[in-house]
Amino acid sequence: MIRRYTQSLDTLVLKEYEIFNTSGVRGCRMDVDAEKLQQAVLALLYLNTFEQKLGKRAWKALPWSVMDQLHDKGYISDPATKAKSVCLSDEGARLSEELFERLFAVK
Repeated sequence: MIRRYTQSLDTLVLKEYEIFNTSGVRGCRMDVDAEKLQQAVLALLYLNTFEQKLGKRAWKALPWSVMDQLHDKGYISDPATKAKSVCLSDEGARLSEELFERLFAVK
């Protein structure tokens, strides 16, 4: 049973990879400047860095304080739940797409 579950996960990961690979960014319908996107993600990782014996590490999640601020502005649902995702309001969804296009679309 565990083996079957693992194979299912591998299949899901492969499908996600194929979706990601075909458009550059999953769910995105525009040509994206991959270098700018990588730089932005790296910059966001800086917000979550901490020191350990073997060097610096970064949490993969976004800072809670920023998520709380976005919630206060009404762009996302309350991030302080057990869910691993947040709901975007109509305004939050519109603004997120607009900002993404402005920052990362190939021109």
